[in-house]
Amino acid sequence: MKKIVLVMIVALMGIAMNAQQPRHHKDHGSPEQMVERRVEKLAKVLELTEAQKAEVSKIYSQEMETMKQEHRSMSPEGQQQARPDESARKARHEQMKARRAETDAKIEALLTPEQATKFAEFKQHRGERGHRHDAGHKSTKRECKRRCCD
Repeated sequence: MKKIVLVMIVALMGIAMNAQQPRHHKDHGSPEQMVERRVEKLAKVLELTEAQKAEVSKIYSQEMETMKQEHRSMSPEGQQQARPDESARKARHEQMKARRAETDAKIEALLTPEQATKFAEFKQHRGERGHRHDAGHKSTKRECKRRCCD
């Protein structure tokens, strides 16, 4: 009887500890690693030249630096900030969309017409899938991997 109670207590403690861990946290690496992964993914999909890769890398690095500056301006170090209200979240989302569109336009300017067509398809797929393979996704995970996901 004591063994059963002890096993149950240990199991409950394990469940409680697991519940406290953050969910869906993924280590994306350093900003430089993120830029490198994004460039390699585009290079694979669009068959970029070395010169194009270098330019795309610069563009993504600039975008990353802008994001860092925006993040610092929104939450000064050492200060705990309250959760933003709905209008602030929407404004930030619109700002992010505008930054993404600006970055995409800079990249499109570097591409050949064939690459631009592939880039448009890539952006559409990126927008519709949201990196999730669920009921709302128009292609299977396998098809997605072949097209753009690593």
